[in-house]
Amino acid sequence: MKQLICMLALTFIQVLTHAQDKPSYAAANWKLWQLANPQQIRIAAPPAKPKTEIQTIKQAMSAVNDKKRENIRYWNAGAPAYRWNQIIINMVDEYPESQLRIPGSWVNLAIYDATVLAWKEKLKYKRKRPHEIDASVVPLVNAPATYAYPCEHSVTASAAAHVLAYFFPKKADSIMQLARTAMQSRIEAGVQFPSDTEAGWKLGEQVALQIIEKAKHDGSDKQWDGQMNKDPKKWTGKYPLGITLATFTPQFLQTNNQFRPLPPPDFEKDMQEMRNFKQTFRSNSIAYYWANTSTNWFELAGQKMFEYGIAYDAPTVARIYAVLSTASHESAIAIMDAKYAYWGIRPNQYDTSYKPLISTPPFPGYPSGHAAGGATASVVMSYFFPADTKLFQQMAEECAESRFYAGIHFRTDNEVGLQLGRNVGKFVVEQWTKQ
Repeated sequence: MKQLICMLALTFIQVLTHAQDKPSYAAANWKLWQLANPQQIRIAAPPAKPKTEIQTIKQAMSAVNDKKRENIRYWNAGAPAYRWNQIIINMVDEYPESQLRIPGSWVNLAIYDATVLAWKEKLKYKRKRPHEIDASVVPLVNAPATYAYPCEHSVTASAAAHVLAYFFPKKADSIMQLARTAMQSRIEAGVQFPSDTEAGWKLGEQVALQIIEKAKHDGSDKQWDGQMNKDPKKWTGKYPLGITLATFTPQFLQTNNQFRPLPPPDFEKDMQEMRNFKQTFRSNSIAYYWANTSTNWFELAGQKMFEYGIAYDAPTVARIYAVLSTASHESAIAIMDAKYAYWGIRPNQYDTSYKPLISTPPFPGYPSGHAAGGATASVVMSYFFPADTKLFQQMAEECAESRFYAGIHFRTDNEVGLQLGRNVGKFVVEQWTKQ
């Protein structure tokens, strides 16, 4: 009981510290990454006399019931981008065919650019929060220390929802409704004026529309020419999944083959190692875990934001998610470029008598996508959360090794994949830090 009281006290101190933090507006000078015409994105000045809006806020707050209070708490957990990245994961899980286009990268680029513009506007208008203008307004959550106009939650909700609706048109109505609920929660919590939220929505929408135009030209509309490998010493299959991804338009890489590795070796020694490997409970567990885990890095990023005390810093959180997701986008392109440059054979094709632990994916093996993707993520995570670098490196290496344990990748696939992923991760981080 005593330990619990101490933990609750520590939590209270952390929340209180957060509420009293002096706000930073450095993000107002951050570089925009994907907007072709940022000068076209404008919002009107906030109303000079907020008296009517104060009454609207009080009415909304008086109607807050348990369900609305729960909704307020949900959206107030962490910076605005935190919940939307959970939503992205759920959407991709529901529609796995969307994974090839990496929609999360476009959503997070929209959130990032919209947040930077929002911070410029905050600094321009310096509008106080409702409770700072009228002391009778008592917020239901800790009010952000930053200026109110425009509302950062509404900016994020609008930017995210519009881009998600583009990628998932069947869910467009429910996505938009969810975003409007997020926006309304800030009025009901007493931390935003209605005009803050409407301005935020308009800003986010304008950013999203420009990002969507970019996404429309990502190369995903290119059709496969039907040319299949016929060399029996290389990978063959009914359909080469993801082959067009190799020619997608990069967001940061100079070329798709910028980090293409050397051709694979003959895999005889690798095959012999695989035949001789004796499975254990641990190796099986690792193989199954990573085979069923594709979003682990984003979930871990959210956790680390709270641990590092930056979970409520909207621009920083938006930036972390944007770098992590765009690096994943570039890594996916580089991986598929290498796979279809070499058509590296899989173990169960090299030796048809060999039986892997799990089903072999329907595309070439060299280099390992899990290894490369994990290595890319570990580099990005290490940049933002340096104290945990060793943990991230170990995770990436375990992710790579899991594919050997699963019997679907040679060790060479994994080693080359790790190096490819590190190269991509370092390059993307370098591009983002040139501001």
